[in-house]
This record gives sequence, C-alpha cells and structure tokens, in this order.
Amino acid sequence: MRTLISIIMPVYNCEEFIEESIRSIYEQTYTNWELIIVNDASEDSTVEKISQIQDERIHVINLREHQGITSAFAEGYKFAKGDFIIRHDGDDISLPTRLEIQQSYLQNNPKIGMVSCLISCFTRDQSLRKDCIFIERIQNHYKGNGEIEKAIIAGFLPVIFPTLMIRKELMDKVIYDTKTPLFDDQTELLLELIKLSPVEKVNTILYSYRRHKDAYHVVNQKEYVKYTCKLLKDPSVRNCFQFKEFYKDLNFDVRREIQMNENSKLRVLMLIDALNVGGTETHVLNITKKLMNMGIYVVVATSGGPMEVIMKSYGIKVIKIPIDGDYISNKKKFGRVKILKTIIDKEKINVIHCHLFASMQLASELYRMYKIPYVVTIHGLFYPGNIFYSTCIQASKVIAVSKPVGEMLYNKLGDKVGDKIVIIPNGISRDLVDNSHRDIDIRKELDIPKSAGILCYCSRLDWNKTNVARVLLFSFSQLLEEYSNLHVIIVGDGPGRESLEKEAQVINEMSKKDVVHMVGAKVDVIPYYLQSSIIIGTARVALEGMMCGKPVIAIGNQGYTGIVTESTKDLQLDMYFGDHDAVEKPNVTNLVKDIRYLLRKKGRVEKIGKWGRSWCEKMFDIDNCVKEIVKIYINALNK
Repeated sequence: MRTLISIIMPVYNCEEFIEESIRSIYEQTYTNWELIIVNDASEDSTVEKISQIQDERIHVINLREHQGITSAFAEGYKFAKGDFIIRHDGDDISLPTRLEIQQSYLQNNPKIGMVSCLISCFTRDQSLRKDCIFIERIQNHYKGNGEIEKAIIAGFLPVIFPTLMIRKELMDKVIYDTKTPLFDDQTELLLELIKLSPVEKVNTILYSYRRHKDAYHVVNQKEYVKYTCKLLKDPSVRNCFQFKEFYKDLNFDVRREIQMNENSKLRVLMLIDALNVGGTETHVLNITKKLMNMGIYVVVATSGGPMEVIMKSYGIKVIKIPIDGDYISNKKKFGRVKILKTIIDKEKINVIHCHLFASMQLASELYRMYKIPYVVTIHGLFYPGNIFYSTCIQASKVIAVSKPVGEMLYNKLGDKVGDKIVIIPNGISRDLVDNSHRDIDIRKELDIPKSAGILCYCSRLDWNKTNVARVLLFSFSQLLEEYSNLHVIIVGDGPGRESLEKEAQVINEMSKKDVVHMVGAKVDVIPYYLQSSIIIGTARVALEGMMCGKPVIAIGNQGYTGIVTESTKDLQLDMYFGDHDAVEKPNVTNLVKDIRYLLRKKGRVEKIGKWGRSWCEKMFDIDNCVKEIVKIYINALNK
C-alpha cells in the first residue's frame, strides 16, 4: 500500500485564495493523502469556500477562537495518520507532482528526515513584484544540505516551512512550545527539525509561494526580519551545524544528577565566555570535575556551546548567561553584572575563577562593585594586550599556563601585578586512557589497514593552526612516495576545514584511495591517539598524546619545536610545545625529517612513547594542578 501523506492546512480569513489552494492538493498525481484543514476562527467566508469541495480525504476542524498558525497546526497534527507530514498555507499552491516527487525522494533516501523543493514566487500586486523576484532567486540558490547549513550559520534561513515534507517520526522527536510565539510562522520548529536531520531540496519547482498585502509575512515584515535574525544568532543553532560530527558522538541520554556539596566552605563560580571545542574548555571541564570530587561547590556560568552537554553529563551545574562577544560595552556590562550577582547570591558564591576575555571583564567589575575575590587563568598568547591592565591588577592571583605566558604578563603589567602571577601548567588525568571508549575501531571505521602507519593531527582549525595542518598535508604528500602504506587523520573543526578538505581530496585522488581522513571535532579523541603511530600537535594535544604513550611532534600557533624527547623536554615545556613560543616557523622540511626519523625504527617510537607517558604523569598530573588552584582560592578568601 502506498504511504499516506498528511497535509495540515491552518487557515484564517483566506476566502480569496483557499479554494485554489485546496484544489492544488485535490489535483495531485499522488492520491494517498489526507488534508486536515484547521479553520482558525475565520471571520470571512473561508468556511463556505471549504465546504464547496467535497472529498472523503478532506477533514475540517473548526476552532472556536483564533489561536494562530502554531496552535492551529498542533491541533491538526493530533489527527494526522500519515507517515509524512506537510504544513500547507491556505494562500499557496502545490504543483500537481509535488507529493509524488517528494515522497519518492524520502522513500529512496531513508537517512534524510525531510525534503524541501524549489519555489516560484508570484503576486497579483505590482508593488510586490520585485520582492517576489528576490525571494524566488535567493530561496532557489541554496539547494543541498551543506549550502543550507552554511546559509543558516551566516544568518539566513533558505527554507520556507510549507515547502517541506517531513517524516512523522522526526516530527514526533521535536519538543516545541505550542503557545503562539512572538512571530507566528513556526521558524523555531523548523530550526529544531534542521538540528535533528539534514534537509535537501529536490531540484524542481513544486511550490508556488504567493505574496499579497494581507499575507502574514508582508504585514509583519519588520518584525519577521528582527525575530528571525534573533533566532539565527542563537549559538546553539550555529553550533549544531559547525560541530555536527561532535554532536553525533554524544549520548544525550546519559546524564548524571547534579550533585553539589552544600556544606562546602569554598563556593566557586567558574566563569567562561563560551563552551566551544578546545583546550581551554577541556581544561575548565577537567578542573571542575576534580574540584567537585574534592567536595568543593562549583557552578559554571557561560553563554553555552557544544561542550555544555558534556559538562551536564558529568553532573556539573551550568547556568546560561548572555555573552555575545569578546568585549562587553558599558551599557551591556551592568546588565550582565546584575545577572551574575543574582547567581552569586543564590548559589552563595565566594570566589570567581574566570578564563576568557568577557569573563575577565565581568569578574573585575564584580570585584569593583561587590569586592568578590576573583582568580584569572591566562591560557595563551591570544589575549588582546589592552585587556590585562583592567582585569588582572585587582585579581587575587593570575595563573599563567606556561612560562611564555607568564613573561608576557610581566612585560604588560610590570610591578603593578606584584607577585600575583603564578605558572601552573594545564593538568592531565592519569586515568584519561582508561575512561575513554577504547573499543572504538578507528581503522575499521575509516577503512585503514591494520598494517598502515597513522599520523594524527588534532586541533581547532582556525588561526595559525589551519596553516599547521596545511604544512602537514604537504609533508604527507611527500612522504607517500616513500611510505605508500601511511595515512593521516585530522581531528578538529573550524573556519579552515573547508579549504583543508579540498587539499585532502586532491591527495586522495592522486593516491587513488582515501589516505587523508578529515573527521571533524570529536567528543573523545583518545581512540584516535591510541590507534595512531605519531601524534602531531601542541599544548593539550601534546600532553594527551604522551599520556597515550605515543611519540609527539610539537607544532603550534607560534611554530615548530620538533619531537618531544628527554633531551628537549625543558625547551618544549618553556615553549609549551610550540603553542606559546617556537624554535622556528612550521616548515615541510623539518616535519618530513622528524616523521621519517620516527618511522624508520619501530623500537624508537615505542621508547619515546613510553618515556613521554612517564614524564607526563610526573609533570602534568591534574591532581597536583587542582591542589595548587585550591590553595589560591583559599588565600583569596583569607585576604
């Protein structure tokens, strides 16, 4: 039996267009459909027009009071029996083959949850002709899922909701508010659906989108633009697409209950601008976990991000605050401080630990106004120089994660900072490997032979780190002439990923097989390290690689520092593995030479890897790191 399609048509005062819209469904070449018309308390002759078309597949629901599209659709959805769902506007037209083509697409593409189509935009009003031409061109420009996601990240929504045919099983997964929102066109529902499933457009015009002066989007155009912009600026929307591989790995069902020690005398507010995927955020996660294990009360305040889900999965209390940039204007600052003061009072916070630009500004302002002590951690050299004077001088302590960072702070602040600067490298847990999903077979997943060597580079793909990845790819292409059974895995995401993927494609085409694997950001990178021969990276990646017992070639934002060995360990630590200082700029010659050096003798790889693990356990144990931080908190309270 052919699949049933449920078409839900909320209507309100559509007497001029409703008959034409219904007939466009009635004339479909695909005949197994039901049309659920929800009359949203129309005040014109809409009901009479509907009654003129008789068909057992048409069902009419009359609402007593006008409720809006969202509520009317929800009412109709209760009665939908089909496997595929469409919301159809009462003033638009579906072309005769629409249902046939869209249902066929979904049947042939089971992994796609919904499908849209191209549109024709038409009007009888000459004053709206230019609008129609623009809408049609820009909507039809974006077709594939990748193009649609990029448009949404850039702040434009290239899908009109009524063009969609949606699997009912996907609709049932969405939890959305049926109350009428500020702008009632189901944009929130559309964005929730797109977060859950890719959307494609069939490359055919199947929907005629009508513009007229009484149309909801025309009457409320300014409000629509403002409202849509606000929705698309929500970081959760952009993060969903930018970190889709990352989210794909998450188990959203596994969450521990928040367990706080209400009797703790130390009550810490961990303040961080955002929870993106990176070393700073991972460090905040790990020290927060350790502090809570020690019985210390910790709350994280942040604007959110992909790492938020992981924080919550460990039972960490995360409170969302509005931070939308590195710098906060004075006008916004006082509003943010007021929000934070409410959190501080409610959670009985007595010390703040801040990590990034906006957080540092807010912590210093809270100290100025309320004398709440705060600690700053400076995670690298990427901080703007003008931020230190206003945010670090009043801090109880300023933690630098490396010697170059400490030197930078002394150079910027001099005697004004006194003895407040302390160097505490980011810590690594000894049970890092044991807590990882070691059963994941990366070689099988990426179709890499068991006998092949693997180079693994892990980094956020922005700033100079994209250039490092590019140097690695050039080096790798040279090594392939000598090592045909060698593969490279690049773990990470960011603005540089797209250009790197093109270069990876060229190498793969030249090799006539996939030897470069771009896997995106990952929740758990340890399986990639464990199954690789050599780790290439900087800062936390270098530490994690060594903790996995692998040889590490250090290369980062500042440049190249080479293989981490017993003879170079002091230099590597001083330069923080190329992230904060370097011997030289990244170059193909030295990287090729060092990779060859490690690959030529298997025993050499194992020996350096074993030493690296031992040194890492001794120097970067997170327990020691957190104990030092707790001493700083206690001293801050006792001043």
